[in-house]
Amino acid sequence: MTGTAGVRRIRAPAFPTRRERDFMEKEKKRIEIEKGIFIPSAVILLVVIAIGFLFPSFFNKSMTVLFDVTTKSFGWFYLLMSAFLVFLCIFIAATPFGNKVIGGPDAKPEHKVFSWCAMTICSGIATAVVFYAVGEPLTYYHVPPAFTGLEGGTPQAAVRGIQIASFHWGFAYYGIFTFWGLVTGYMCMNHHLPARPSSALYPVFKDKIFGPLGTVVDIVSLLALVGGIVTSLGFGTTQFATGLQFVFGIQPSNLMYVVTIAVVTFAYTASSGRGLQKGMKFISDTNAYVYIILLAFLFLFGPTIYLLNLLTEVAGSSIINYIPTALNADAFDVGEGWSRMNTVFFMAWIMAYAPLIGLFLAKISKGRTVRQFLLVNIFVPGIFVLLWFVGFGGNAIYVDHYLDGKIYEIVSELGFPVANFALLREMPLSTFTNPLVILALFLSFITLADAMTGTIASMTVKDTLAEEAPIRIKLFWGILIGATTILCLFALGEIGTTALQNMSIVYALPIFIITIFAIISVMKMVNGSVDREMEEKAAKDKEAES
Repeated sequence: MTGTAGVRRIRAPAFPTRRERDFMEKEKKRIEIEKGIFIPSAVILLVVIAIGFLFPSFFNKSMTVLFDVTTKSFGWFYLLMSAFLVFLCIFIAATPFGNKVIGGPDAKPEHKVFSWCAMTICSGIATAVVFYAVGEPLTYYHVPPAFTGLEGGTPQAAVRGIQIASFHWGFAYYGIFTFWGLVTGYMCMNHHLPARPSSALYPVFKDKIFGPLGTVVDIVSLLALVGGIVTSLGFGTTQFATGLQFVFGIQPSNLMYVVTIAVVTFAYTASSGRGLQKGMKFISDTNAYVYIILLAFLFLFGPTIYLLNLLTEVAGSSIINYIPTALNADAFDVGEGWSRMNTVFFMAWIMAYAPLIGLFLAKISKGRTVRQFLLVNIFVPGIFVLLWFVGFGGNAIYVDHYLDGKIYEIVSELGFPVANFALLREMPLSTFTNPLVILALFLSFITLADAMTGTIASMTVKDTLAEEAPIRIKLFWGILIGATTILCLFALGEIGTTALQNMSIVYALPIFIITIFAIISVMKMVNGSVDREMEEKAAKDKEAES
């Protein structure tokens, strides 16, 4: 008997409609706030700022005391750890682990080499090298640090002064960033853990990083970074205003500060909102071209042969004096606190930025091998910084040494913000180069804040299939950072931004301690145990699901 009686009819699967497909796509990209990180970070930051406004004297004194306690008691630890991380990165690059690809074996580079290097340099250095380019080496030339045993105003002091300045912002600086980029980037991009600093500790603490331990690590890292960005923008704004006054005679005012920070905030928030490909990449490429033009000008229109000879000597001094400079703890206080207020301070400030800048460096290095990541992120910026300080600092020293210039006197009277402009006034085409330095400063603002706004935003949302955090989250953090900078300048002045900077240095202490466990993590990566453990875990999870 034929027929359909008693036979269950099976409905053919229907293809989703366009509306259903759009809904499914939105669900994939739907973002949930990571309240455990977002809310405490925002609240703590706002409370700290409120205390600063209501009790400015107490706030400044408290931050100064905490800064003194941490740098005096743990300066030796900061120096040892910072120096060790550079050599550890170079060692790892020489191991078979260096052949691993960030993002997995099938990952392909998303950025051309020039753009990759431009984002690497600009996102980390930001306003620092523009601010310190002339003032720091020139000061060390006239008043050499006591541990060098040199007399001020001598050729030896010139070479060593540039070497010390470039050390503070070069290889050691990026060695710390690169280490954190490796340990966080590998766990996040190769093993799909959340894009947060706490993921670096998974090989040591396993699933505990998803609890209070990981939350504390992430909040401390975020607060340290925000404090650092606010102070960078604050100091950079004062340099920008001082430059306009020195070059164009425009008197600084509260209105100028507001307009400057508002424009910068709008620019980096808009750039971050456009994403890496359309925003950060374009700004970084432009910033790099401006840097290259300035360097070419300094070497071609300055005393070229002198600068090339000086570059050679500084390179030699950098090799010979790397360890003495890196580990100058000044046990007998010969320098009367110089090491603590300079080298220790810079290493701590760098570490405060490191977990999140490292995460950004890893993100833009997807598809590169670990070896490429380590060597490019240490040596490309390191060599650039060496050229930069020889170009700016070398020219300034030449003017003071051979031409009886008064650049150091101007810097001593008016401060570091005018140093670059005082130098360029002594060189040809100053009507062209002075605005170019102001442009470099402006772009440097944007590249730092752009990179970090996107990274902070990604940290404060839950896992998502979307590649970047939504614009509204980036807007929140971008505007909060800009508003905080304006309020600090108005309510607390430069002393207040210095207090926030000191706060970042205090946050650096727990990050240095966390780094010990991150080192254990990276060594487990190098010996292959992390990959084996994660593969076994994935197999067990798959078996449990089936």
